[in-house]
Amino acid sequence: MSELVITANHPKTYMGYQALASAFRGKVEAGEWPIGGAIPSEASLAKEFGVAVGTIRQAIAQLAEEGMLVKRHGKSTEVSSGLNGQSMLRFFRYQLDDQRQLAPQAKVLSLKTVALDKEVAAATNWACKSLLKMHRVRMINHKPVLYETIYLPLPKFKKLSTFKPNDFEELLYPMYAKQFKVAVIKATDQVGFELMKKIEANALNMREGHPAVRVRRVAYDLTGKPVEYRSSVGDAMAFQYFAEVR
Repeated sequence: MSELVITANHPKTYMGYQALASAFRGKVEAGEWPIGGAIPSEASLAKEFGVAVGTIRQAIAQLAEEGMLVKRHGKSTEVSSGLNGQSMLRFFRYQLDDQRQLAPQAKVLSLKTVALDKEVAAATNWACKSLLKMHRVRMINHKPVLYETIYLPLPKFKKLSTFKPNDFEELLYPMYAKQFKVAVIKATDQVGFELMKKIEANALNMREGHPAVRVRRVAYDLTGKPVEYRSSVGDAMAFQYFAEVR
């Protein structure tokens, strides 16, 4: 149901919740509503846009469903600060007896600038000419369990090229939000099986040709644009998959 809007700030127009959602999305993308920050109250937004509070709630609910906004029960609504790592280890049997996921450690092995290659370009549709390429291992109790190759577009992540290995945090997504104002709100994972290559086997203290699982991930920011491409390799003998079908 659209509403007639007549305010000093907005010209006469019919604005439904979808148009409001688009306007709110623009505020986030422009940085007017910063990552991790609370947005104005529903009442103040209703007054600003000249619509009912119910319409404001519908618009907020749409952006919350998209992952752009987060509604805190009994508190204000915030712009999402992104996923908190959503570890690749969920694909593997590295858990405690009570089924809590173990917190992994991370070690960056190398970091360099490379040209955009065809595989990454096809997966991300990036138009940039160069990328930051990172190799790192994920560890459980200091035992390497995942070997990762991570690509980040330049110049967006150029600052990372000056980081030393110890400057990196265990989880990259919160670091992206803090250092670059880039919130990863969703990711797609593609799982495949292959034989482990020499560089991966050496990093994981395994033999070359051992059965391996490769998870290819594309991570997306608040605007739906790809901001990271990641390829993670682990022991196929430790692979697990769980799904509930109704």
